[in-house]
Amino acid sequence: INRLCDLQGNCSPNIKYDFTTAWTETGDVIITEIMADPTPEVSLPPKEYIEITNRTSFSYNLKDWRLSTGTQSVAFPTVSIGPSGIYIVCAPEDTVLYKKFGKVIGLKQFPTLTDAGRMLCLSDSKGILMHVVEYSAEWYKDKLKSNGGWSLEMIDTDFPFYDKENWAASVSKYGGTPGMVNSVSENNPDLIFHGITNVFARDSITINLMFSEPVFGFNQKYVTIPGVVISDVQTIDSLHRSFLIKAETPLKRSEIYQLEIRDVHDFAGNSIENRKFKFGLTEMAASGDLVFNELLFNPFPGDADYLELINNSEKILDASRLFIVSESEATGTISDPVPLWYEGKCILPGECFAITTDLKSITHRYFSAGQEHLFEVSSLPSMPDDEGHLILYNRELEKIDEVSYNDDMQFSLLSSSEGVALEKINPVSGSMEGANWKSASQTSGWGTPGAANSVFKEMPEGEEPVIFSSTKISPDNDGNEDFLTVNLNLSGTGNVVNVSVYDEAGNFVKKIASNFFVGAGSSLVWDGTSNDGSLVRRGIYIILITAYNDAGKTQKWKKVCTVIRKG
Repeated sequence: INRLCDLQGNCSPNIKYDFTTAWTETGDVIITEIMADPTPEVSLPPKEYIEITNRTSFSYNLKDWRLSTGTQSVAFPTVSIGPSGIYIVCAPEDTVLYKKFGKVIGLKQFPTLTDAGRMLCLSDSKGILMHVVEYSAEWYKDKLKSNGGWSLEMIDTDFPFYDKENWAASVSKYGGTPGMVNSVSENNPDLIFHGITNVFARDSITINLMFSEPVFGFNQKYVTIPGVVISDVQTIDSLHRSFLIKAETPLKRSEIYQLEIRDVHDFAGNSIENRKFKFGLTEMAASGDLVFNELLFNPFPGDADYLELINNSEKILDASRLFIVSESEATGTISDPVPLWYEGKCILPGECFAITTDLKSITHRYFSAGQEHLFEVSSLPSMPDDEGHLILYNRELEKIDEVSYNDDMQFSLLSSSEGVALEKINPVSGSMEGANWKSASQTSGWGTPGAANSVFKEMPEGEEPVIFSSTKISPDNDGNEDFLTVNLNLSGTGNVVNVSVYDEAGNFVKKIASNFFVGAGSSLVWDGTSNDGSLVRRGIYIILITAYNDAGKTQKWKKVCTVIRKG
């Protein structure tokens, strides 16, 4: 300042004053500890609190900063947080209890921190988002500590948007570390940005895009959809993970689109991995459009059940408009409906859709799992280990598919069926026909959730009325020619068949089908067992197929299959 004078005329020339510019940016001040369930207390006061930490080397005045939830927004008083400063934030009446642990800020109408979890947003006086956390009870990673008295602590403050992977229950003997460096503090870098988790068309011009982590500064220049002109992109959640895309040109029914993202990074600077995602306008599911394709109902101890469906139609289906119930075979009572998914999600034609309550254990156990089509849900319908009945409905309560299973459908020579999934031989086969289901092969790891079934057999092409999948079988459940598939391609639609197996001496071995209505075509299976369930000896076997239709025409075929046994 060249010259500065006061009211009395006292002046000073050439005044110089050094200063440093400092303004807040996302991630400067963050939430680092949450005491959502303080009782039964360990050694801390039985009152809720959160902890905020300044990650920068600058001081900030917190006046008019806000702590918000979905239903509340509370302003901070005039208080300064210094470089690397830590504050305990709680209700005004609880500040006296926490003063001995560190610096405290009392907020009028301090929001209730629910035990199950909620979203907490911290923003500055200009509304710039500093940090947002959507915690849940699962973040404790410790069932004993999630029952109360222990705080949730951030592990590595360098990666504040790393979500649940960067939080854990306190290991302090007091139950938490308010006002201090967290007890779980250690190096825990965020090294991966998985990217797109879902794209769903709400209508012909409105598309919802979801990311696995927050993305800041995202706009329309980062997204393309071939054949679609994008007019606008807006964030629609405080976490900056969900965005609404507006299209100028309407989407077309039955067409599959691909959305692609470029040059996008997460807060840690990681490049996006899953940058492409297919979607389209969904249609209502009808009977047979989506069918059961794989079931794990008797998992290993500590593992979860899973079930898989497959889209047999040419439609794009919405998983959120479908739900499953289980029916008790003994009493006929039906369980509460369980939705396949909690929000709009496309199941494209020919795609699998597998769900489980424990994604981590299933992907760890089954190396053949298709993780792109395997999803974690909060609950599954009851799937008893011995037998069960599952029914799939659409939102209009129309039955889409159903399956009855029991442990006797597993491969008869398994020492134990624990951890072995039942797979359908061909998706187009009827789900209620027990012969269409087989144990997953050992070579696949005993299950293929979200991936092609290990026992899958395509119907061979040809004009022959009866086609065998092979001329030989080796029923040892190694995934290679374990069973014989008898494919029927008959004229007309009113065909009833009988299929029997005889040994080369003409002795009866097994009845595969008795007066079985197949319509124009179907697939029947022989797994190399006799009527009593035991494996037959190696040798040549004769398959006799008799068919008659509603026109009174009767046909017979006799074919040969060789059973090969090791040893």
